[in-house]
Amino acid sequence: MKPYTYTDGAVLPLGDGIIRLRRLKNRDKGHIRVYRRQEENGESVLCMASGMEDNPAAYRLAAVGWLREYARAQLGEKVRIYSTQMRVSVNRIAIKEQKTRWGSCSSKGNLNFNWKLVLMPQRIQNYVVVHELAHRKQMNHSAAFWSEVEKVLPDYMECRGWLREHEGEYARY
Repeated sequence: MKPYTYTDGAVLPLGDGIIRLRRLKNRDKGHIRVYRRQEENGESVLCMASGMEDNPAAYRLAAVGWLREYARAQLGEKVRIYSTQMRVSVNRIAIKEQKTRWGSCSSKGNLNFNWKLVLMPQRIQNYVVVHELAHRKQMNHSAAFWSEVEKVLPDYMECRGWLREHEGEYARY
């Protein structure tokens, strides 16, 4: 699959919707300021303001920086809600960019999530969060583990199937 290019007008999936990248030119050739706004037509736009020219790597880095912080907030809130519901504790949450993992949980209660998870539909994000939190009760993939997941997400098998079928589409970002 062809790598994604973070250029003006490009569209990214974001949860259950999309966000369009908008390049705004200014005089600052050393920095890229990234922020989100709603257009008058209701479209969500990720603005990248800079005077920098012909530096796709810098634009990717800037956009991914914003997406990582967005992931930290979104996934952090999901962890807060589901950890309370599941009655488990969490130590630390880290947002990373792994090639093959969407999440992981250590025996110390540290959770790691791939920032690209926020590009996926909300129900898939929920599934990965619940999956990792279930490891706080069962540090394996036994029947008892899947029972913990099913208590919270009775349709987890559908989400698991969706993730297996579509995860390759998100590697390009």
